[in-house]
Amino acid sequence: MKYKIHIIGGALMLSSLSGYAQEITDTTVVNVAYGVQSSKTQSAAISTVKGERLMEITSPTVGNSLKGMLPGLSILQKSGEPGYDFYMENMFTRGVSSFNSKQQMLVFVDGFEAPLDNISAEEIESVSLLKDAAALAIYGSRGANGVLLITTKKGYHSSPKIGFRMQTGIQMPTIMDTPMDAYNYARLYNQALENDGKAALYTNEALAAYQSGSNQYLYPNVNWKNQLYKNTTPLTMSELSFRGGGGGLNYYVMAGLMHNDGIYRGTDSKQRENANVNYARYNFRANLDVDITKYFRTFLYSGVSFAEKTTPGAGGADDYLKSVWTTPPNAFPVYNPNGSFGGTSLYTNPVANLLNRGLYKENSRSLQVIFGLQYDFSALVRGLSAKVMFGYHNFMAESSPKTRDYARYSLAQTGVDAQNNPVYNYTQYGSDAALTATEGFRTSQSRIGLQGQIDYQRQFGDHGVHAMLLMHNDRYQVYDVRDDECYVNFAGRLSYDYQKRYIAEVVASYMGTDNYARGRRFGVFPAMSAAWVVSSESFMKSLSWVDFLKLRTSYGLTGNNQTSARYMYDESYGGSGSYLFGTGSSQSSGFTEKTLANPFVTWEKKRMFNVGIDATLWKNLSVNFDVFHEVQSDILAYPYAQVLGIVGASYGGILPLMNVGKVTNHGFELKARYQGKVRDNFSYFAEAGTWYAMSHVDEQGEDVKPESYLYKKGNSVWKPIVLEADGYYTANDFDSNGKLNANLPQPRFGRVAPGDIKYKDYNNDQVVDENDAHPIGNSTVPAWNYMFSGGFKYKGFDFSVMFQGVAQRDIYLRGANIYSFQNNGTASNLALDSWTPTHTDASYPRLSTMNFSNNYRTSTFWRRNGSFLRLRNVQVGYELANSVTRALRLSSVYFYVNATNLFTLDHLGKLGDAEQDNLLSYPLMRTVSVGLKLAF
Repeated sequence: MKYKIHIIGGALMLSSLSGYAQEITDTTVVNVAYGVQSSKTQSAAISTVKGERLMEITSPTVGNSLKGMLPGLSILQKSGEPGYDFYMENMFTRGVSSFNSKQQMLVFVDGFEAPLDNISAEEIESVSLLKDAAALAIYGSRGANGVLLITTKKGYHSSPKIGFRMQTGIQMPTIMDTPMDAYNYARLYNQALENDGKAALYTNEALAAYQSGSNQYLYPNVNWKNQLYKNTTPLTMSELSFRGGGGGLNYYVMAGLMHNDGIYRGTDSKQRENANVNYARYNFRANLDVDITKYFRTFLYSGVSFAEKTTPGAGGADDYLKSVWTTPPNAFPVYNPNGSFGGTSLYTNPVANLLNRGLYKENSRSLQVIFGLQYDFSALVRGLSAKVMFGYHNFMAESSPKTRDYARYSLAQTGVDAQNNPVYNYTQYGSDAALTATEGFRTSQSRIGLQGQIDYQRQFGDHGVHAMLLMHNDRYQVYDVRDDECYVNFAGRLSYDYQKRYIAEVVASYMGTDNYARGRRFGVFPAMSAAWVVSSESFMKSLSWVDFLKLRTSYGLTGNNQTSARYMYDESYGGSGSYLFGTGSSQSSGFTEKTLANPFVTWEKKRMFNVGIDATLWKNLSVNFDVFHEVQSDILAYPYAQVLGIVGASYGGILPLMNVGKVTNHGFELKARYQGKVRDNFSYFAEAGTWYAMSHVDEQGEDVKPESYLYKKGNSVWKPIVLEADGYYTANDFDSNGKLNANLPQPRFGRVAPGDIKYKDYNNDQVVDENDAHPIGNSTVPAWNYMFSGGFKYKGFDFSVMFQGVAQRDIYLRGANIYSFQNNGTASNLALDSWTPTHTDASYPRLSTMNFSNNYRTSTFWRRNGSFLRLRNVQVGYELANSVTRALRLSSVYFYVNATNLFTLDHLGKLGDAEQDNLLSYPLMRTVSVGLKLAF
């Protein structure tokens, strides 16, 4: 397999010329921190995916396109709402190794920190995930959570290349549960009343009317989901790019548009504005490299995105889905006979809320500019070069909400008129009002970076040397916040290889931040790694099927300085209470000491050990395998319970966070890819990967617990501590007065009756309370991730498919779509199989109209297996023959059909998408689209 290699400004461009086959050669390079390295001599754990692979996934955000692409990376998408469908907090490198909630990984775009959600896949050349100490130590006290390196496309010496892509399709929810109809709601409500010892509310005549639908006004049967949501919504993406170079100037210029609507039924004949979610993003990029002389060059890389979003004004998108389950189907009709909105004093009208409550508009802009100068000193010292770079990123956003009240009416039939038409009496709630602007927000966040770098790379016969020295200064500013975050990093890397067979590397960072007390702001973060290219040894020559085999290992130290509060080493005071002063009776406001200062606070430390194997076998099979063990210490936690009576502290004052926590994390990653060719016109590939990570809390500095099993110590991070369900109470568990038998453990969650959930008395104290909760099951972050994919090309046709999944993960059902008749809400569909005296083997406990705490506690009863397997992507394409494209004066024409999230196998059935642990969030989307790519 042959490649074109372009390295411009430290950026890698690797262009395939034919087929699929890939071999590791001395010229194959990968992106590492602040540079590139030969993949043959690379000793760190790094996973890489090309931008063209990400473009096969139809997703508005790059972050969600990375699912299953990079071994070691776990991503869970919690929402499908346009513009809010990706959050960095849901990405984890090698699992969870800290119970600190602040463990967001870093993202660098062309060497400077920038957000991931404002860049398009078209701009990206490659994405690399840095995973071990050899790759991360250079980031000092910020590298413990992993780093994503995004390299954008650059120009190279060639004739101008013009590319155009347009893709349009429809989106639909992967799954949405449908609320219960009015007949079943009323029938089960009567059943709940009977369980409560109360009379039925709905007569047989009313039940028959709900079932027949004979009077939609007095006996409404409203499917609020169908009233609020459409089945499909459009998605459009298009880009135009120019790429090439010559005469000392290389360029890449791109403009892109992405438009994504929501699934609300956001308009009616009276609506002047569309109340549906509407999200549009415009991306522009210009990357220029200029050779001023043979040795002196400059470069300017800039990218900007503009985003506009409109949402309905009455709360967030999740509130509308919640209203589907908090509003019974028979509460009132959507519209009354006179065309007014239905409503009551207890319920608002979800449709009226959507259409009439107002609008929320948000505009944002993200700008990144990188300017650099590079000089090659090879005329003086062969292999020596120096580079200075300036990076600037700014994000600005502002909102303009407008809200209003509206009239809604309940109705009651008072009789009939002369024509036997019903006569209704209306009771008004609220009143129609004009849209009123309310206070929005405005924010501006800037990051300014300055970097100086010296590189020396030289081959002395069999000996290769590569050295790098770096200074990187970073300042993060937030509008209207007085204190900036400042970082300074002095780092170096020294690599040595002998015959590209034996490799050793040392990396060190001396990094400081203003977040800690003077004298404790800087730290040293060293790492070392080694590799052995076994396939280069003479004793391997007889093994002709082994084309490449490399063993590597690394050990080192990184850190995490993300905290929930800044300047914890400083004393702080706040207003509290009042006191008498002087002879009068008036009181003066008082101040009190807040959280105590901790002058010794420091960053979390992670010691990382990694062993890996990279191999190419039979020329077509590539295998990558890593095993890791990590220990993260000095994790911030509260070492003791609330402290009372400390002089100068308020009653119930809290000790400061201290570096007392410790977590061990271990796992492995395996990925294999086979690719081959049959003759000249048929090529194929098959790929599979799995990665596993499991943590263990060694110390968390917890309060004193009444039971040893209540401590999080000894369990995995975020392992649930919940009650264990033990079936239902039966009639035999109660005496003739309905009182629970005295010989049974007595629950402390309210009165129980036959059909209620029984919990295990875990500590055998004859009382069931919170002290019986114990560690059980798995967290919502999966221990296992896996993927497998395949495809082929035959003449102009191509086909590819990718599956992605997770395992060893639990989620807990909760919320208005699960709990029946709580807070005047509707009933869950699960309640169709609820307990009754004649149906004691039901899957749902007895119904009650009372706000009942016993049955709806977090317990194993509501635990579900959160594992899933998803058909992540399918694409079928056809490229026109060269003879046709030449006649059209084009370089290439490619048509394709693409489907993303086509189907999912999980354990939730119709309840929702298992990837979302909150089933009342905006649903995830399935996308089917067609696309066209043109090259000029």
